Amino acid sequence: MELARLKAERRSALGRNQIKKLRSEGWMPAVVYGGEGKEPLSIQISEWELEQHVNSHHKVYELDIDGSAQSAWLQDVAWKATTDRPLHADFLRIDLDQPMEADLEITLMGHPAGLSRGGALIKDNLIIRVKAKPLDLPAGHEVDISPMDTGTALRAKDLKLPDGVEIAVNPELPICRVTGGAAVPAGDEAGDAGEAGDS
Repeated sequence: MELARLKAERRSALGRNQIKKLRSEGWMPAVVYGGEGKEPLSIQISEWELEQHVNSHHKVYELDIDGSAQSAWLQDVAWKATTDRPLHADFLRIDLDQPMEADLEITLMGHPAGLSRGGALIKDNLIIRVKAKPLDLPAGHEVDISPMDTGTALRAKDLKLPDGVEIAVNPELPICRVTGGAAVPAGDEAGDAGEAGDS
């Protein structure tokens, strides 16, 4: 995962009117929290810059807070429903050399073979927890499910994740499965084709 750099300033504006003035100047409120023995820190960041980073799916940041660097994970962004404008951001202090857990979105690619036999694709868990150093965490993971026949399932343990990335869930957790219909035993399709050719 890419390391994004974002300038920030310590924030003294806390009241409603002060925050409104902050926004009129292109800033938005945010908080950096976490870290043993460290207090939450109120900061202000560029609303436009954050939007660009979010659109690029950046999660790992180096915050330049008044000239002091802080590694952080973008934990959450609150959005205004009527305008899709970011209202507030939460950053978690992290150590780039220490593994952490995060959600990983699974994207299913292809058309399962079992669907042509009357099966149905069931999507069980397309977001799972994984563990890795922050910069090793993938932004997402694609899986080709074309070979899946009826009666088969893709489980967490079946995912071919990048080096340094481990699943942080039950290995048997189902990602997706193909139910219904009837699986065709290996070799039957070839046999059916041969019989059709003999007739």
